[in-house]
Amino acid sequence: MTDKVEKYREMMDLFRTYFTFSKRFYSEEVKSTKLTPQQGRTLMYIQENPGTIQRQLADSFHLRNASVTNMLKNLERGGYIERKQDEKSARIKRIYITDLGKEQVDEMRKSFDSILEKLSKRVDESLLDQLIPLLKELNQEIQK
Repeated sequence: MTDKVEKYREMMDLFRTYFTFSKRFYSEEVKSTKLTPQQGRTLMYIQENPGTIQRQLADSFHLRNASVTNMLKNLERGGYIERKQDEKSARIKRIYITDLGKEQVDEMRKSFDSILEKLSKRVDESLLDQLIPLLKELNQEIQK
């Protein structure tokens, strides 16, 4: 194995540790809601983009279409979203948030804000100023 591969492995392990730790914060904070963090982010996206379509969700969250299909079915079953036929194309279903969904978005935003507040108290801002540009650059390189 090359040094570069080993560095990449170490980076991935560090990311995994960070996300595992962050997930604990999310799990504790969102207990009061009935949704997973991904469902909450999806509802937020739908609220900000009323009439979005499934493909846009999949692209925005970098998810497989099948994963989005299952999540939308669960959100619809729970009464958080509704799908309506597009006026111009019978094949397209537009997705809208319901009043119940809006209530959950408010709860999730409070939870996410609380989580970010807790995390920001543990990390020095200068570290974030260094890390954010590096992660942006890394993401651009990976997407090439």
